[in-house]
Amino acid sequence: MRLMVASAALFAAALPASAQQNPEVLFHQDFETGAPGWFAMGTGGSIQVTHQPGQTHSGNSALAFTYEVKRGQISAAVMPASPAMARMQRLRFWVKTDRDTPVGVLLSETKPGGGNYTSWFWSPANAWQQIDLTPADFVLADGPQDPKDADGKLDLDQLQAVGVLDLASFFPASPGQAGSRTLWIDDFELLGGPAPKEDSAMRIDNFDRGFLPWITIGVMDLKLAQADNPLHEPALEASYEQRDSPLPVLLRRIANYDLAKAARLDFDVASDEETTLVVALEMKRPGAAQGPRFTLPIFPPGKREVFHVSVKLEDFQGQGKLDPAQLKTLIVTDPAGAGDGVGTHNRIWIGKLEFRM
Repeated sequence: MRLMVASAALFAAALPASAQQNPEVLFHQDFETGAPGWFAMGTGGSIQVTHQPGQTHSGNSALAFTYEVKRGQISAAVMPASPAMARMQRLRFWVKTDRDTPVGVLLSETKPGGGNYTSWFWSPANAWQQIDLTPADFVLADGPQDPKDADGKLDLDQLQAVGVLDLASFFPASPGQAGSRTLWIDDFELLGGPAPKEDSAMRIDNFDRGFLPWITIGVMDLKLAQADNPLHEPALEASYEQRDSPLPVLLRRIANYDLAKAARLDFDVASDEETTLVVALEMKRPGAAQGPRFTLPIFPPGKREVFHVSVKLEDFQGQGKLDPAQLKTLIVTDPAGAGDGVGTHNRIWIGKLEFRM
């Protein structure tokens, strides 16, 4: 009997935390019997269920959302919020896009009085990946055209819709970016149960979630690198040409972290080439497209040498005073090609990024 109990305990310890918690499935849609409730919102989009081999993740069906990417033209695959979302602890689904692109998930509260909350991630072309989000991953949209939220927090019991959209239309167009695209969704589900264990309040990324909550608004190839990279830890890998139009830019939203006590920024970086990277911290400015930015250069030595960055927030330069409690976005840029538009191919790795007191 003791041996059986010990064996069961060892087996449970070997399971992932998510398996041990036995999350409650509040809602699950595999699209095998259609896509009830889903519709295309905006201009030029359409929804259908596909049965084509290679375009489904599991089973025989998936949701296919076809749309146009055009500056200022927004289109999204939308579903009315299920009552189960009031108890949601995780939103999980599989997704694939036919182009490398940034993708957003939208949680829209009932209007008036409610806001729009979004979570962003990078979708590599023609690769299925599972996205697993918690309510803490969502950030209030506070741009000039966004509705104001009366209480400034995400209220799951006030949601009216959930949407998935390509973010490429929001950013300056790159060559070949515009045109028709398709995004596929499979096994869309809402999970309840115990709230996910919170990591350190100021740890932004360990790069261990299976997808990248980073995007690029320049021409960069992004991927999640496993530990067999120069940093010897899970990392973001970005490959790009050093150029000036557009500049290679990485962007990570951080407005959903409690950074009021942050005094330092730490992360690991390695680079193929010796270069200068500019780290920018953007603050919130509700109602404006962009907030105040504070910048600091760092100098990876190249040859894939691990370079540990530990910088004081007070050393960042900008107009006014940097208030860590108001930080919105972390941006990393390689400006080496600025001025002549000609540069070399480079690749960088970023790992273990966190703010510290």
